[in-house]
Amino acid sequence: MTIKEFSGNMKQAVSLELGEGYNVKEVSVEKNNGVCLDALLIKKNGLNLSPTVYLNSYYEDYLDGECIRNAAGRLVKDYMAALPEEGIDIGFFEDYEEVRKRLAFKLISSELNEELLESIPHLPFLDLEIAFYYSVDVGKMDGGAILVRNTHMEHWGVKTEDLMRDSMENAPKILPGTCREICNLMESICPEKAGMLTEELRDLNLYVLSNERLTLGAAVMLYPGKMEEVSELLGSNVYIIPSSIHEIIVLSDRNETDLTYLKDMIKVINRTQIAPQDVLSDSLYYFDRETGKITIA
Repeated sequence: MTIKEFSGNMKQAVSLELGEGYNVKEVSVEKNNGVCLDALLIKKNGLNLSPTVYLNSYYEDYLDGECIRNAAGRLVKDYMAALPEEGIDIGFFEDYEEVRKRLAFKLISSELNEELLESIPHLPFLDLEIAFYYSVDVGKMDGGAILVRNTHMEHWGVKTEDLMRDSMENAPKILPGTCREICNLMESICPEKAGMLTEELRDLNLYVLSNERLTLGAAVMLYPGKMEEVSELLGSNVYIIPSSIHEIIVLSDRNETDLTYLKDMIKVINRTQIAPQDVLSDSLYYFDRETGKITIA
């Protein structure tokens, strides 16, 4: 069964599970890097905003032997857990003065997002692009993001430079940057995998930079003073590994590291370990604390 066929079967099963008062629709959602994910859009009568439930993980479990009925039951539970208790007034999005208070920015690949870039405001940064989004902070929807498009910018009567200025001012406040030693981070969020950390990895003294939500956090490298702070911590210039759109990994340039090995490793991990929509770049970057600039190594 293809994922499209699975989507149709899940729509029917979820509709039966929910009963009256809900409308279930199959959708294909365009994500980062030109990736489209199959999902169900479930609208509850009386609510003007509903979570979109992506089907990929349910489809994988189906392929591993789970029946449609059980998958639908789990999906409904996940949907109910994320469902806002009441409707959300989205009228604020008409007013830029309200939007700018929670305006943030993210980094995406230039090469992999050529089509998307035609419809959104953006600014170039090396082989990446700076894009803008509204960081949702409403109850169970906390952590969501609304991508700013050209139509929004035109409606607000602002320029890309205005978005950059306001998001650079607000993002560090609403999404503070974090810097954690990689082994400590893995032990806190994936304790079951802590035993996989090798002494060689621990000795590299790697740090992970992201924001407090660990979502779209690679942009933290552009926060004012953040890379200076990290280089001061390590006492050196640093190499920047684009782990994903959500975080970066930094290491001191004093490590006796084979740059060719690092660059090859980035490419291999991007193609085998990172979800296609989360890939940021195949490049290795370098921060020079004397110039305060990031370049491609």
